[in-house]
Formats: sequence, structure tokens, C-alpha cells
Amino acid sequence: MRPWLLNILACPMDKHHPLEAYFFTWETDDQKMKAISLGAGEVSHHFRKGYGHLAKQIRDGTISPPAIRAIRDLSESEYSKLLLEKAIEAIGRLEAVGEISEDELLRGFGREIDVLYRFLNLIEVDEGLLVCTNCGRWYPIGSAVETIPELLPDELRDKDKDLSWMEKWRRLIPINVVEDGKPFNLRSRS
Repeated sequence: MRPWLLNILACPMDKHHPLEAYFFTWETDDQKMKAISLGAGEVSHHFRKGYGHLAKQIRDGTISPPAIRAIRDLSESEYSKLLLEKAIEAIGRLEAVGEISEDELLRGFGREIDVLYRFLNLIEVDEGLLVCTNCGRWYPIGSAVETIPELLPDELRDKDKDLSWMEKWRRLIPINVVEDGKPFNLRSRS
């Protein structure tokens, strides 16, 4: 899953957005993550088309600053954590500029656009967790199919598979989800 997807994901049960995101491992290998992270903020002509799409998404409201701020990188990658930090700073600076055109965004905030583009589009989560803070439901990323978030309604979820996955990642999952998460949790496991 690319982090960009968090801008449009909502809980399938109550439609709440944004979802809290906890990233455990990355599909993107560490060498590539390092190059992406250390290059963040260096505007590249290779990404020009992507920058244009991103500027449009910022202006039309597709990019959700609260969704980006709701990401917690719990992986072992120092480079992904650095990139997330830069992305949160960039979104803050972009929010502060107010209403300006896409062209003005691209001309005046190229570094911020580059950072966001790299974080949202060039890296991919392997395993992680999505949590709806409204209803308390949790959804695994990469449990059944690598990198894919599994946003299934309660009646389509596999309790044994989900709890097995939760046990695997228990040390990284917030305690309130482990003990009280819906539709299943480890405290009520029977």
C-alpha cells in the first residue's frame, strides 16, 4: 500500500476518516528508502508530471493533512521515519500558504511538493495496521495479500486469521486495540 491511499480510505463500518495508520514493515527495501528519503526536497524533472497531479490534489482537497498526521512509522527504517517527518513538516507549510493556484504551489513550494510526492507515491508499506478511532475497529495491512489493506466489514472477517495476525504484531499494536479492538481482540480471545 502506498501512503497516498490514506487520503481516501475510510472505515467501511462507519465511514470515519482519517484512519490511524501504523506501519510495521516496508515493501520498499532500505537502500531505495535511503535514496528516496535523502533526496526528498530536491526537485527532479523526472517527477514533474507527478508534482502536477499532487498540486491539483492539494488544491481540490484530495490530500488529507489529518490522514498524513495520523501515520505512525513503527518500522526499523530510520530513512522512512525521516521521510515521514519531512512529509509532516511539508504538509504544515503547505497548509499555511492558504489559497494559491497549482502553478503558484509548484513555483513557490517545489521542495515541499517533492517531499510529499516521494512519501505518498514512491514507497510502499508491506505490513501495518489501520484503526478507526471512531468505532474502534482495526484492519490489517498485508495479512492475506502483501501490501494490501483489508478493509472488510465484520461479517466477512476471519476471526482466527485476524487474531493470529494480531498476535504476530502484538508488540507494535496499541494496547487499546489489542485489548478492546473490534471486531476481535486478544483479551476476549476464546
